[in-house]
Amino acid sequence: MAIITSRTNENGRIQISYHRCNSCGLCVKVCKDFSLIMKNNRLEVSDHPLFGCTGCGHCMAVCPNHAIEISGREISANDLIDLSGVKDKSSYDQLVNLMVGRRSTRDFKDRPIGDEMIEKIIEAAVSAPMGLPPSDVQLIVFKGKDKIREFSFDVIDYFNKISWVFSKQFIWIWRLFGKDTYQLMKSFGNPLINFMVETKEKNENYLLYDAPLAMYFMSSPYSDPADPYIPATYAMLAAESMGLGTCMIGSIHPIIQYGAKKLKQKWNIPPKAPSGIVVIFGYPKYKYTSGIKRSFANVKFFTY
Repeated sequence: MAIITSRTNENGRIQISYHRCNSCGLCVKVCKDFSLIMKNNRLEVSDHPLFGCTGCGHCMAVCPNHAIEISGREISANDLIDLSGVKDKSSYDQLVNLMVGRRSTRDFKDRPIGDEMIEKIIEAAVSAPMGLPPSDVQLIVFKGKDKIREFSFDVIDYFNKISWVFSKQFIWIWRLFGKDTYQLMKSFGNPLINFMVETKEKNENYLLYDAPLAMYFMSSPYSDPADPYIPATYAMLAAESMGLGTCMIGSIHPIIQYGAKKLKQKWNIPPKAPSGIVVIFGYPKYKYTSGIKRSFANVKFFTY
């Protein structure tokens, strides 16, 4: 039975070119759906896969002779990228330096971001891994400070509409969701909503900070809830590599997730998106001369 997503309800189709196949078995080893088997030293499509071909493309990508083609589930042989000539992969030090040097940028120069750079950011983001192929991540791109301000103020207007839920009179309601949720809403949700509404009345945008570019990554009901955050991170790193500053804005999606019907209709936001994150981009107004060493809350090792 095919794994259903919002984009497909069929299995991938596996085609083997036997005149190219040397029966090395690499494709069988990397296929975790068990869609491929070796039978009498001959590659065959299994009658008993786990789910049926998910269209991950591993078998095509590992085959040294291009003897396998996958079609369906939004993938084809045309999607293969030749890696044989790739020589300028980032080293560990280069990648870590990029990460350590990144700051959550909220102050931007009044300078637009060109379409070519936007396309490069999306190209990097779409290469991110996902729970199940094909990716069910949905992306909305907001271009230009004016459009982003319009979206920001629409969101803040919705914040204002439901602000009573975060007011001091009703904040106790959040106790029903647990002590941790109550403390978060009291210390963060309530002051945040009030601040956004008050500053919007002064024509100030402290939600998306009048950035020249914003991208809204969302999941679908079929996808892994973590799926939007991974391409969002890829997009941030790609932008940073090109000299842009970035910042994740996590306050929008959780608040509009279960309501905001008119807002979603206006901005073509899917009505059912279990998770989502907004990333803003722009040329940094200020240069940071130091990074900040960070830590996890806890790290535990289980060893031999």
